[in-house]
Amino acid sequence: MRVLLIGIGGAGCRIADALSLHDTRSRSLRCIDAVAVDNNADDLTSLQTIPHENRIFFQSLDPSHTHVTPDMLPHDEIVARLHSLDPGDIDALVIASGLGGTMCSLIPDLVQVLRDRMDEPVFGILTLPCVREGEAVQERAADTITALAPLLDGTILYDNELWYHRAAGMGEDHEISGRADFEFRLPWQKPVIPTVMVSRGYHEINAMIARQINLLLRAGEVSDRPMEESAEVALDSGEILNTIKGMGWIAIGYDRERIPALNPDLITRLRPASHSIQESHQKAFRLVTMARKAVGEGISVSCDLKDAQKALVLVAGPPNELSMRGYMTIRHWIDRSISGQEVRSGDYPVSTTQYIAVLIVLAGLSRVPRVESLRRKEGGSGATGNSGPEPVDRSPGSDNL
Repeated sequence: MRVLLIGIGGAGCRIADALSLHDTRSRSLRCIDAVAVDNNADDLTSLQTIPHENRIFFQSLDPSHTHVTPDMLPHDEIVARLHSLDPGDIDALVIASGLGGTMCSLIPDLVQVLRDRMDEPVFGILTLPCVREGEAVQERAADTITALAPLLDGTILYDNELWYHRAAGMGEDHEISGRADFEFRLPWQKPVIPTVMVSRGYHEINAMIARQINLLLRAGEVSDRPMEESAEVALDSGEILNTIKGMGWIAIGYDRERIPALNPDLITRLRPASHSIQESHQKAFRLVTMARKAVGEGISVSCDLKDAQKALVLVAGPPNELSMRGYMTIRHWIDRSISGQEVRSGDYPVSTTQYIAVLIVLAGLSRVPRVESLRRKEGGSGATGNSGPEPVDRSPGSDNL
């Protein structure tokens, strides 16, 4: 699945940059072209992967208002850059942003402009703020998510409050040094490259988002790649879009496990048949266990399976480590658990990876407790009842891991 990605604000640009970095690591498949938009020049310069020509800096031209956030994004420049990046095979536009930031209130107008000037569906990858960030941030996040709900075709949510404490203990704050211009400098000339300090927790959350979204996008393109392993049940971009388009709030559950390094084919052949049967059972059991961890511990935002209208199941890893029995067990479990009737699924064989992964998309969530909590702080309509936007079908018809 090929997308054009727009990062808005500091957090959104870093998410877009992390997604671009993971995308460039693919040896044969590219799914993302990204644009970064920010009014902080240092943050833009510190990005690692997004090309400089795709970084849009905007600020008030009034010298007395340079530190004031403009009241509108540079719509024309953004649309022009997106058109220049579109080779004609783009499946969707995706906006990445951290809710609660000073620029997030400008996103609804941008979404409306994109709808008017471009044909592709527009999705969001949005992070919900930590409670410790303060009331003002919570209120801005609530305002923005309420405004965006009827505009976006689907919103993938990641809850910083849920994930930050898990990632924050993994190390010190991460220092990002931008690769300014790839220009020749004499030995005595020092490059002026701004350094941006990013909390380790947020850095790890961005990496997690990039890992999961890139896996989903690559799996949607696997059927078009020559000289690659064939999936038992291949996904395509249409199935991904049919799962998430018009489905409001979306959560992603994910778990991965490193494969033991020593598993020679010769030893496998010499093992007795009884051991082979037992190994087959263990592989199936491993996948099912990982799926339950993905939904229980690895979910992007807390939610309940029964509140989902649609789901998508993806298993990925070396072909000899994937179990169709385990895969079908997961699919049947999800099918019985969600409130809707649509479950799509597929496998993504990758011989070059050392990991096996399970990814589960839950779409059309009727209730997301964290969104309800934000809306209660705002004093809005989300204090009671369902938090999810009404699913709207905007289509012409009815319809590393």
